[in-house]
Amino acid sequence: RSTRSARIVSQTLYSTWRRKTIVSCKNSTLCPMRSLSSASHALPQNAKRRESSSASLLRPSIDDIRDAELAPLHPTPSFDRNLSSKVISNRVAARVAERNSWPEYNRPSGWSFLKYGLDHRQLFKEFREENIPESFSEEFPLKAVDFEALRNPPKDAIQVTWIGHATVLVQIGGCNILTDPIFSARCSLVQWLGPERFQDAACTVEDLVTENIPIDLVLISHNHYDHLDYNSTHDLAESYPDLKFVVPLGLQGWFESYIRKSRGSIVELDWHETFSHLSSKSDQSDVDITAVPMMHWSNRYGFDRDKSLWCGFGVKTGNKDKKQNFLFTGDTGWFDGLQDIGRRYGPFDMAAIPIGAYHPRNLMRQSHMNPEEAVDMMSAVGARNAMPIHWGSFPLTLEPVFEPRDRLIEAMKASKKDPATFPPLLVGETVVCKV
Repeated sequence: RSTRSARIVSQTLYSTWRRKTIVSCKNSTLCPMRSLSSASHALPQNAKRRESSSASLLRPSIDDIRDAELAPLHPTPSFDRNLSSKVISNRVAARVAERNSWPEYNRPSGWSFLKYGLDHRQLFKEFREENIPESFSEEFPLKAVDFEALRNPPKDAIQVTWIGHATVLVQIGGCNILTDPIFSARCSLVQWLGPERFQDAACTVEDLVTENIPIDLVLISHNHYDHLDYNSTHDLAESYPDLKFVVPLGLQGWFESYIRKSRGSIVELDWHETFSHLSSKSDQSDVDITAVPMMHWSNRYGFDRDKSLWCGFGVKTGNKDKKQNFLFTGDTGWFDGLQDIGRRYGPFDMAAIPIGAYHPRNLMRQSHMNPEEAVDMMSAVGARNAMPIHWGSFPLTLEPVFEPRDRLIEAMKASKKDPATFPPLLVGETVVCKV
């Protein structure tokens, strides 16, 4: 009876939300199917408009999106550009419409999420007993970070160190880059509630400072708590005064409000925009960072879904003699646009690809890839080598701890690829990818 009541309440709330969304979308100047605020990024006049049904308002056709190719907001975005909130809202809304048009994307119903939430209550209570084997510490030990290697990265190769989850230290062209840093015990709004680590981070911010490991750039893929952690970004900004943050469109305001030391050191990017980090150090190459589309979503407080952008990052050195190219995907489900990323920005020498947090599949396939799709993604983007991320740290979904690793091994065997090009790593492990 309680389950039936919950279903009725959920369906009622979802129907009410859907009606309000349709009405507001028809009237709002921020609707992605209306013209944007300036001619430089307006929808072309020949873009087809289908306003006869609510379904077409919520999900424009793929032809509409392809015809309405959005030009970059600025050819060379920098730290000092000041976009209006209207421009940002319009552009993010247009990107949301673009994602909604992809045939692979289908947002689960409100009831599905409510049911998952009810089931999820047991996840944090029983996860350790049911999903973590007694041999965990033996099979998946925390590897001591080789700080000497981090202080002396090779100049002719990309060196990557898995700190844990989606946090990777990328050393490329003499530049040290941290992706989605989270060193906290929980990925949550507060540190007394929420998903708690079952595997420690390989090091702390204090360790990096003490061991004299410089950090030049931090890349943030989106605003979910397991990718944008307040404590970690705050500590990094306090510890590295010259640190620069590269974030998706719509996140600069959060940083300026909560990470005050980051003010003036943030650049936010729309998809396909490229920021050039011009190094002042003699032993560094210039690095181009391009925000690339991924199939995901944003939400931090429950009422701000898709109000800021999400993305992956292509990182390429400007060395004319020997270029180095790295892809950080953040979070994504499988979509055909990955092949376009490979054509436009690849091939990549190394890619960090997520393999975990995929079960139950009917809810997670729009947001997270499974290991088999991760292997397919490696081919789609043209990555010579890959490292698995987004597993082995937090209890986010219901698959057993080692299942992503085991399925990755089997998927690589089935693909006939060299297993050494996409091997499971230990947290703390450092890999060198020669170009």
